Amino acid sequence: MPEPIYVLVVFVLRFIDVLSICMLLRAILGWFIMDGGGKFMGFLYTVTEPVVIPFRKLFRKLNWFQGTPIDMAFTFGWLFLYLIEIIITYMS
Repeated sequence: MPEPIYVLVVFVLRFIDVLSICMLLRAILGWFIMDGGGKFMGFLYTVTEPVVIPFRKLFRKLNWFQGTPIDMAFTFGWLFLYLIEIIITYMS
């Protein structure tokens, strides 16, 4: 693999890792922090919502998972990131 492509692949994989960690922090801290959570939780929401919003819109449009206690859009967003990471890893 040419070096510029390798650098790009590694950058994308690390970006997905950081995004996954932000999603994990958002999920865990969301159990304990109430009332908005301040600037750090705001940062986590700002970083992770672009992954979650497409699934949330799709599920709302199809009327899926509307009564579940778990945010399935968030779960599917995290699984989507994991799947993308696996695909990129095996293609490189």
